[in-house]
Amino acid sequence: MGLFPLMSTFSPSMRKLVVALFLIGSFCLNAQQTDSVYTNIFSSISDYRNHNEVFLGNVGLAKFNLFSPFDDNNTENRSLFPERSNSQSYTDIFYVLGTGQENYFDLIHNQKLTKDLQAKVSFFRSSSTGIYSAQAATVSNFSFDLNFNPEEKRYNFSLNFRNYKRYNDINGGVADSTFFSLLDSANANVKTTFPVQMPSAVITSPNNSELEMLDMSYSHSYNLSKTRNDSLAYFQLAQTFQYKRTKRAFNVLTNTDFFSDFNYDSVTTADSMKLEQLTHQLGVEYHKTNLQLSAGIGQNYYEYLSYSPFEVHWENYLYANLRAHKDNFSFRSDAVFITSENKYESFNVSNTARYVDTGNQIFDVMEANFNFGTNLPELYFDDYVSNHFQWSRTNNRNTIIKADFVGVNTKAKAKVTVNFESQSDAIFWDSDSQIGQTGISVFGVTLEKQFQFGKRFFFSTSLRLQDVVAKQTIEVPNVVSFSKFFFKGKIFRKQLSFDAGINLLYYSSFYSKAYNPALDKFYVQDQQKVGNYPILDVFAEFYLKNSFAFFITLTHANSGLLLDEIGKNYLATTNYPRQDRAFKFGLKWRLFD
Repeated sequence: MGLFPLMSTFSPSMRKLVVALFLIGSFCLNAQQTDSVYTNIFSSISDYRNHNEVFLGNVGLAKFNLFSPFDDNNTENRSLFPERSNSQSYTDIFYVLGTGQENYFDLIHNQKLTKDLQAKVSFFRSSSTGIYSAQAATVSNFSFDLNFNPEEKRYNFSLNFRNYKRYNDINGGVADSTFFSLLDSANANVKTTFPVQMPSAVITSPNNSELEMLDMSYSHSYNLSKTRNDSLAYFQLAQTFQYKRTKRAFNVLTNTDFFSDFNYDSVTTADSMKLEQLTHQLGVEYHKTNLQLSAGIGQNYYEYLSYSPFEVHWENYLYANLRAHKDNFSFRSDAVFITSENKYESFNVSNTARYVDTGNQIFDVMEANFNFGTNLPELYFDDYVSNHFQWSRTNNRNTIIKADFVGVNTKAKAKVTVNFESQSDAIFWDSDSQIGQTGISVFGVTLEKQFQFGKRFFFSTSLRLQDVVAKQTIEVPNVVSFSKFFFKGKIFRKQLSFDAGINLLYYSSFYSKAYNPALDKFYVQDQQKVGNYPILDVFAEFYLKNSFAFFITLTHANSGLLLDEIGKNYLATTNYPRQDRAFKFGLKWRLFD
């Protein structure tokens, strides 16, 4: 099956871009070389969404993390394929097509422009109509990185640009919990007949939200010595300029069942929020074999604007960094101390230690992290005015302690993770979607192991046990498990490797947060539990010479089954069902220069 017949759901401009990229890729293929030490990164390519993340209907809508009670809404949807290769010039193309007009396209190109100049360009776009009315969403991300880092010259620089956008229709959710009887994936019309809380939730609905994030930075340094030789040690001056902007807009027609519950005005309004940040940092770095120290000063300037308040905020800070490694041990530490209006504001110290010992019988890789600090909630949490929600409050400084340990036994294909996090005044939204602060702590243990049966059969499993202590109804599932049973083989004269099997996700029942589309945030509730429901995927993955891979999968294959026993635990979160049974096809292609 070729790629181009699969692009019928792309817009004309998107199809032109993909065609152009493939023409470029075809040219690169003519000069393709075998990367003999390149490791296969295509394992489990069908898991292009993390199993610990729950999406509300499709790729573009809001999501929350089953492992963390602190995240209210993740703005970033990408968590794919860490690239590691000894090749300095290559192109990665990743594409997924799913039922429900779901498209997922990711392109990353690394190019060595000169001996000392390296460039990286990435483009990502996903779109989906969702599983019921007025859930269409689009996510896009473009980034560009340029690095000049000569070994013998005294000057180097780094230029980084990132532009992220998310657009989605606002759908208030399902009004009637008896909708489970309609979960018949064989009937395509059912997907658009769910009762929803917004009567205006139709294709032409004016209810939507937009999120835009822009991040640009330029960093450079100048070596004070004549040569850059770590064995002789040298000092260098380093400077960074950065600009960040976050814009959020809501266009909501309020004469709907959902918003009438909040008793706000009934006019059509466009609410918005914008936060801009300018950063300047200047410091001195000391480099020597296996050691790097840096320290300096910096300033942050913020401008915050919502429907009516306008605020300006200045920060000054001192920072220090340490990087050290010797033999099998490495250590890094970062510290920052911030003042504003000539008085203490916050501080943070983060430390990471890593030890590798291939001879250790228990853990051949060990890593420990410990972070301690305070922070003031950002300006958005202090003041916000719109025609739907508004608040003006003084938030307390939040103290954060975070520690975790990871142990890996590579030979046994086993991994243990223990983590703890505590916050004294974490921000949350209460049951009325109003901001509050509360003390909250979470402790978790994750066990991962892969078993092999004979030459061809494998079973890998991840089991996480966790609990939350909080004064509010903030919960995470106490048990989360993700397992994979699969068969490995080779076909076509052993040139095409494949894995085929099933994935099974399960998490215990808990009071999930509910989603408020007018704020694009999750708020706590204690009226409805979700979870205690297995989610089964069937997949087959194929790999060709470590550079081309594709998969076919049937996600949530058990959708609509055993409704009387477990059907009413089918929700992803309050009032939002999980995506029902869907077929997906995807491919990933790495092209080397």
